[in-house]
Amino acid sequence: MSGDAEVRAAAEAIRDGRPAGQVAAIAAQLAAVLEQARALPQPLRADRPVGIGIAGGRLRIAFMHPDMGRFYGPAWQTPIGARDAHGREQIVALLQPGDDGQIHLYPTDPRFREERNTIAADNPLMYPGPEVDNWYAYERFGTRMAEDILVSLGYQTEEALRRKRERGEPTPPPSRWVSTSLRRPFPLVANALASLRTLHHGADGARVQAALGRQSFAGLSLILDGDIPRGGFSSSSAVTLAVQNALNAAYALGLADDTLVDCGCQAEYGTGVRAGSLDQATEQKGRAGEGALISSNPRERYRLLGRFPMPSERIQVLFPYTVDRDQEAWRWSGGFYAEHAEPGRLTAPEFRKMTGKAAEIAAILLRLPLNVDFFQLIADDLVADGCLHPERRLEVYRLLRGVPLLIGFEALRALVEQQRPWYAEQLRRHEQLDEESAARKTDATFAALFADWREPVLRRTLPDGRVVSEQGVPLRAMLAYLFGEVAKNLYLIHHPEAWIEYVSRSQRGDRCFEIDPEALPTHEAMLAPLDWEAGLEGPELLEEWLRRAGARPFDHQRGLDDATLDAAIARLQAVERGAPDSEETSIRFWEGGSFFRGLALVDLAEAMLQRAFCTDAVAVRVNAAGQGDFFQVHVDTTRARVDEVKAFIRAAFYRRFGIHPEQEFVETHPGGGAVGVRLSRLDQLPALIEQLRNGKPERNSSTR
Repeated sequence: MSGDAEVRAAAEAIRDGRPAGQVAAIAAQLAAVLEQARALPQPLRADRPVGIGIAGGRLRIAFMHPDMGRFYGPAWQTPIGARDAHGREQIVALLQPGDDGQIHLYPTDPRFREERNTIAADNPLMYPGPEVDNWYAYERFGTRMAEDILVSLGYQTEEALRRKRERGEPTPPPSRWVSTSLRRPFPLVANALASLRTLHHGADGARVQAALGRQSFAGLSLILDGDIPRGGFSSSSAVTLAVQNALNAAYALGLADDTLVDCGCQAEYGTGVRAGSLDQATEQKGRAGEGALISSNPRERYRLLGRFPMPSERIQVLFPYTVDRDQEAWRWSGGFYAEHAEPGRLTAPEFRKMTGKAAEIAAILLRLPLNVDFFQLIADDLVADGCLHPERRLEVYRLLRGVPLLIGFEALRALVEQQRPWYAEQLRRHEQLDEESAARKTDATFAALFADWREPVLRRTLPDGRVVSEQGVPLRAMLAYLFGEVAKNLYLIHHPEAWIEYVSRSQRGDRCFEIDPEALPTHEAMLAPLDWEAGLEGPELLEEWLRRAGARPFDHQRGLDDATLDAAIARLQAVERGAPDSEETSIRFWEGGSFFRGLALVDLAEAMLQRAFCTDAVAVRVNAAGQGDFFQVHVDTTRARVDEVKAFIRAAFYRRFGIHPEQEFVETHPGGGAVGVRLSRLDQLPALIEQLRNGKPERNSSTR
């Protein structure tokens, strides 16, 4: 292919199915990347090939956390990108293979740069061996690699921080802790590379090992540009996919979209994120402007379950900010999260580790065959009409009844260990593994399930008003959350007239405190400082608001005790015998269940907004991982004016608590799916930029 034809083909691949405004933004980003490439201490070679990877973020409209291993619920998502040439809401990665034995990383944004911009390409920790043959084994491998890289860049481990505290020495800010920095660019890039290196078999594996294996890989230079809002729009997945698409193009690996989705999700296991592949599937394969309900089940290859319109003529969603998820959330949690590892209380990342493994642990205890996952059991009913038939409800209640309500960490580990022979046999049967391979995979899986989290102590409010502290793992509440979340949100999809009600029902599973909106001051009073607030600010002010409002720890076990489940099972058995059905056993009405991703500050924001605008006018929902960052405010525009809701948030929330976000409200815009292209020479890049600036407008296409 001639140089001109190569540039035209690359421009067409980038434009394909992408809004014109996003194409203009990508052209501007490529120009910034080219400028950076020319200004580096060791400039990229003009006569050598480059790979370009582009990936935007995603908007999760509904279903916040059910894409967990062995549950594999869906999510309703759409890819997002920049609105026009001034936007930077997608990641653009430019890489050039090198020969100096170093990985050079140059983010254009100073916030993401390190004091040192190189790491050794031959670090043995970056080359997974054949024993790293599943995501669970990769989690341990990738996390160790990421931690080692961060330590080499001057970040502090938990052990180093503990020693400093014991000696009374000052500790660095959370931004320099390993535990809060696993999604910095260097760990993301290293995991993007290492995850591809787990491909050892077949034609894909041969090409990957020939290009990226330890005997052949000689280094690379990589420039990253983009500014996807951090905190719920999957910016880390976009970085990973942009890098992997660039690698795929630069080294002509020929990897399919589904393989990139799998490797992208696996890569994030090494950065503290254990979830399904919905974000990667949406970002890699999504189409601009389409809200797709996608299965997170890898065996289904991220099957499209349906496309459903959002009632945008009536509902508008705002994205205000709270505080940084891992660095500041503990201060604003009303005591829910610990700042650092300490007996009893878990940190925010530890809660994500615990909840991310809950469905896998439950599936093992229930001996759910490895070729069956929880959402499969109820998917057909819920996707069809949003309602679960009595026989399926009975199955869900029986599953919950077979899971411990509350169990100690070590006791839970012991129960899982008892299932080791069964699990190994399942691997032999369903994955055709020999005895040795099945034992090795069982070891890796079981070890990963209990890594990086500890036994929690949780408070909740009993029905009689007493607040109790309970030590142990609330496994049933976490599994109940997953079932309840998909039931509530699929009902919402089929009944958009109940949008505000079901967003609020969904938020119950991400609540730390129950707050009665009527206990708060009036709309007008909350717009100005109150007399009793004098001398208080920040987290102390939040805690005084919680005290005065009578906030009570959320009862995550409500309605999930043995007696209540037994009664529901009896009623559903009666329905099987011909008794009339009733909605009181519907799982979308469950009051309990939790995924422990809430934040007290968000609980108060919800109560304040409902007090100001009524419970049927606005609803609050955490965004994606929760625990801070952005949150969602759904406004029924027939009952409340969006400009008045924004004005209230500015005065009653931002100003009151001293929150100063870079952007008051994030606005999302449609974007196209991820793409990778190759140029034979870097000096072809100006021609590509010119093609994107002046070429044809986008066309609708699904044949990327």
